[in-house]
Amino acid sequence: MAACARQGKRAKVILSNVTNVYSNLALEHWILNNWRFSKFDCLFVYRNEPCVVVGRFQNTWKEVNVSRAQRQGVNIARRVSGGGTVYHDLGNVNFSFFTDKPSHCPAKNLQFLSKTLNDRHRLAIDPNKRHDLFIGDKKISGSASRIIRTGSFHHCTLLVNSDLVKLSGLLHGDKTLKGTATASVPSPTTSIVSAMSRDLTNQTCDVISTAHIIDLVAENYLSLYRQNPSVNVDLWSEECNQDTESDVILVDKVPDKILDPHHESFEWIFGKSPKFSKEFEVSGNVYTVNVEKGLVKGVNDTENCELVGRRYDPEVIHQFLTQDHIENIS
Repeated sequence: MAACARQGKRAKVILSNVTNVYSNLALEHWILNNWRFSKFDCLFVYRNEPCVVVGRFQNTWKEVNVSRAQRQGVNIARRVSGGGTVYHDLGNVNFSFFTDKPSHCPAKNLQFLSKTLNDRHRLAIDPNKRHDLFIGDKKISGSASRIIRTGSFHHCTLLVNSDLVKLSGLLHGDKTLKGTATASVPSPTTSIVSAMSRDLTNQTCDVISTAHIIDLVAENYLSLYRQNPSVNVDLWSEECNQDTESDVILVDKVPDKILDPHHESFEWIFGKSPKFSKEFEVSGNVYTVNVEKGLVKGVNDTENCELVGRRYDPEVIHQFLTQDHIENIS
């Protein structure tokens, strides 16, 4: 079954050796905006150092334990697609399926992915209607999409051997925040290796690795188009373009011209959170802090407060309210 491919198309696989979340998201966005998918489909595969990625329309503080992420040196990013918040580390593989707009079909991509893994390793992976992948009642993959006039991508995570304890600790933001942001749908999670280690009848756990999964999926993806992996070529080499004969393209570096500093900024990662409010209780009094674009807009419906205009930081705000700064906002 072709992953949304139309008859007569060819396929490309782009394998990124870059592990920086901002670089890989920038490259993903660049491929969507610069390649045309009338004749080619593309699978972009990448891994990232530990990071948390929120959906385009989400509230970062509500989805992520921001203070823990900062203490642990875990990057927080916002992607251009919708959907919920996900955790990446080097034990997770990200697959991004590019095609033209009419062929966009996440369900078939996930059917391809689950069948590839199930046929090889008897994993009993099942997609659901939300375009997640589950083993039993536990989630191993979440996905989201981006569609523009000239093309589309559907990307998904795959928890192969991720740090599930770290994942759980980071994906617990402040659920008391009030607003209209898209909320993640919580689900119990597992990884492929964890699920296989509990299955005493499955003897292939030792061969499962991210490298094995990447090779398996890439080979099966190309086989859908009756192609075999050919000579690798670097994406930025002079002989490489969308029409190159090579089916497998490597990325060892993302050029500065591709990167967008805005996507690493407070304004994008936090400031794009839809406006919200947070109640702080101090000495028996309740103070409602209103936030827009990541900045304090007012406290208790007044803008006559030293907090106004500052970046939202719950620890700093609580400390401010417990000191002698509240005479104008009572």
